[in-house]
Amino acid sequence: MKHILNMYEDAFRRHGDSHEAVLWPKGRQEERFHALTRHIRREKNLSVLDYGCGLAHLKPFLDARYCSVAYAGADAVDVFIEADRIKCPEAIFHHVQSPVDIDGEYDYIVSSGAFNILYTPDPNEHRAIVFGILEQLFDKTRVYLSVNMMTDDVDYRQPDAYHQNVTELYCFACEKLSRRLMLDQSYLPYEFTLTIWKEPIQGSERSYGES
Repeated sequence: MKHILNMYEDAFRRHGDSHEAVLWPKGRQEERFHALTRHIRREKNLSVLDYGCGLAHLKPFLDARYCSVAYAGADAVDVFIEADRIKCPEAIFHHVQSPVDIDGEYDYIVSSGAFNILYTPDPNEHRAIVFGILEQLFDKTRVYLSVNMMTDDVDYRQPDAYHQNVTELYCFACEKLSRRLMLDQSYLPYEFTLTIWKEPIQGSERSYGES
């Protein structure tokens, strides 16, 4: 993954604390954050792990919507984690290579765009790595895992980009993780979010966070 770390470090040097530094040149992070967190219930003392947290832009988004969230971030990019610890000293940040480096469990685990750049030149090998990571993350959540990816139903692909087949991921989640899941392709044309619950969904939609 050294080439990916170099890409992010270079973007951070050029753009500072911005969405360009985490390789979202068109922004639209708020739409992604809504899709990932819209089913978080309004309860006190929630814990959220942001896997591939980048520059922790999700934290202020959560703080503005929930009264009590224990936020933790995890990322492989050292300069991101250093910047996050200075910017958000009250939060916990893990410098990790994989979920096995993270101790404990979290109520909610979300991941936005962490798998969009190929880890290896072989897309099949990358997919196997990603699916393994999702299994590890699902083991660490108490309520749900929600992940954002780029769909393969596109007209153009950048050379290093990974585009996930939606049906393939859905079937994997049903077989290996849980059949309690929800697919959202409504918010941006070439992305999707898959949310996978550990237990049956409780309460009505009015009990959830921003929707």
